[in-house]
Amino acid sequence: MSARWLIWVVLTGLIVTGLACSTRPAGKDTSSEEKTTTANKPPAGPPLFEDVTAASGVIFSYDNGESAANHLAILESLGGGVGLLDFDGDGLLDLFCVGGGTYTGPDSKTIIGRPCKLFRNKGNLKFEDVTATVGLTTLANGQPWFYSHAVAVTDYDRDGYSDLLVTGWAQVALFRNMPDGKGGRRFEEVTARAGLDRGFQWATSAGFGDLDGDGYPDLYVCQYVDWSWKKHPACTYDGKTPDVCPPRNFAGLQHRLFHNNGKGGFTDVTHSAGLRPGGETASKGLGVLLVDLNADGKPEIYVCNDTVDKFLYVNQSKPGQLLFSEQGLMSGAARDNSGSPNGSMGVDAGDPLRDGKPALWVTNYENELHALYRNECRNNLMVFNYHTQAAGIAALGQVYVGWGTAFVDTDLDGWEDIFVTNGHAIRYPFGRGVYRKQSPVLLMNNKGRFSLATDRLGDYGTRRHLGRGAAFGDLDNDGRIDIVLCPMNEPVTILRGIGGKEHHWLGVQLLGKDHADYVGARVVLETKDGTQTRFAKGGGSYASANDRRLVFGLGTLDRVESLTVYWPDGTQQTISAPAVDRYHKIQASGTASVRR
Repeated sequence: MSARWLIWVVLTGLIVTGLACSTRPAGKDTSSEEKTTTANKPPAGPPLFEDVTAASGVIFSYDNGESAANHLAILESLGGGVGLLDFDGDGLLDLFCVGGGTYTGPDSKTIIGRPCKLFRNKGNLKFEDVTATVGLTTLANGQPWFYSHAVAVTDYDRDGYSDLLVTGWAQVALFRNMPDGKGGRRFEEVTARAGLDRGFQWATSAGFGDLDGDGYPDLYVCQYVDWSWKKHPACTYDGKTPDVCPPRNFAGLQHRLFHNNGKGGFTDVTHSAGLRPGGETASKGLGVLLVDLNADGKPEIYVCNDTVDKFLYVNQSKPGQLLFSEQGLMSGAARDNSGSPNGSMGVDAGDPLRDGKPALWVTNYENELHALYRNECRNNLMVFNYHTQAAGIAALGQVYVGWGTAFVDTDLDGWEDIFVTNGHAIRYPFGRGVYRKQSPVLLMNNKGRFSLATDRLGDYGTRRHLGRGAAFGDLDNDGRIDIVLCPMNEPVTILRGIGGKEHHWLGVQLLGKDHADYVGARVVLETKDGTQTRFAKGGGSYASANDRRLVFGLGTLDRVESLTVYWPDGTQQTISAPAVDRYHKIQASGTASVRR
């Protein structure tokens, strides 16, 4: 304990130089659409994904507005995401695409939104555009869409159907999923009615989860920086080439936390719950994850900030009162192994080391390593060790700017791999091997050690893209996770998972009692080859919403010993020898309305 305290003191005394988004010189972008280089690739294996976009019926692109005017605004750098949800309850994941925005007016400085889109899954990876049918063409009272970035999914009113939250410039929008009177479903915008219609300046990623144990999902919303046309300086990295300004030029905005009152609305508890304020060196939020890190049933909130310390809000809430202690720096999860904050975007938690504890994974900026933090938490002591080098991830290098990401067992061998979609944040990067458009990355897990395997992504992995959001889920219910990618200014892409065809799997769909939220639950699978653990999470990836089902790869095993669910209220359920190669719906049997 004394040694860790000494390390913390040393880290807090470090003078950090070279903020992540300010160190890259600028020049002309030569990325175009050329193939990526193949030097130093590992031996090729069978493809793990195939691009099925062309036949899917999904035709959509996120527009960041850069083609409308050459503003070089930092607003254009964030891009947007995609959400997976079964909005009509037919057992198939549907696809919500965030629209982005552009500029209009005499000076092309009026910021407007592009419409978002909802595609209904008809089965067999075929989709149809139902945006107009379900009422998502405009906001309430026919108001047009705002410039949007992210989507979050939850059942906020506990009626058994997934609702939508969309974030963006100067506002958010909450859509309630309700009957359409014709046997189907539609969405109604209820932002003002729910108390979410004021106080937002620039909302980015958001995440839902029951933080106080009352069964209703609460809401955390990241905000980015204090940019406006009045705070729009001219920036250059080489002294001559205009480019997008780095976040260090702006103060960070305070993030927002809302308590679900269980009556269809939310109460702003940002100040009373203990959230950090904004400022020059804090709160430039881009990614957020809600997950129980110390196995006490209470979800923590882990926040990725850009060029400043990441936040780790340890949950100290009680029923009806949200309360958190920010322990990012003290825990070791705020900075890298050199004591420097990073430009952090994407985030996930998983069990890649199969030690039963959720490790934290963060994608970072160019000239930085992506961060894997090993979980060493014990009871109320939050401790994370920087594990990037030990896991072999440092071999990836530092030329990428990473965004959407997740732990995903691509070959169903029982070890979670890592996928990252990449793309530069500025317009004109240059340098050896540095491009604006970048290839995605796949890191294969060999019992806790990772190696580069991007060649196994198929043709999509051989080309460069302006990657941003990514959502992960099983679109065709075959046990293999598919990836939906939302790059900027190019079509949304669907990569179907085809890896591990000779391997078995087991899936779990958790159902809270009376539709209670279950973020904070964990599921433990016992086999003769050892234990695997999966975690129920809110938020994650970047600006996107993933499939909430949990999938275990089994390799060649065709039998498992047991499956145990540890619910957030402290109860647990064990199923002996559940069948493989299928999903299991597990309904909570305890009382989830009062956890503690």
